Amino acid sequence: MRLAILLATSLSALAVSRPVQAQAPGRPAKPAPAVQGPVSAPVIACPSLANYRLLRREAPDEAAALARLGDARADHLGCTAFPRDRIAALAEHVALGGAQYDCLALQGTAICQWTATGTVDLPVPAKSQPKPSAADRGRR
Repeated sequence: MRLAILLATSLSALAVSRPVQAQAPGRPAKPAPAVQGPVSAPVIACPSLANYRLLRREAPDEAAALARLGDARADHLGCTAFPRDRIAALAEHVALGGAQYDCLALQGTAICQWTATGTVDLPVPAKSQPKPSAADRGRR
């Protein structure tokens, strides 16, 4: 009995929450406005590499990952879809478990965000030159 009440309540709430899309008879629907310029997909990234790997394991393709991030009730693991214009530079690069990942420096934050290598085309940061040891330096 409880299950039937719960099911009926859920279905009625679902029916009420969906907007009714009625159209006046005889009037054609308005076409969607044309998108100006190239559209680039957002970049899915996480502040934790472990969380990024978990998200991609559970949602391996871009559409599934974006759908999960768009669901307010889903666990996002701290991950977000960022517009590409927020990316400032490539902060780090790492290979782990046969896969490669980049950590992106974003405008407005000091924390880099991890994503798969190749998601964004940015130059690899120049590695700092190691300091010469005392034996390598000449005595004055």
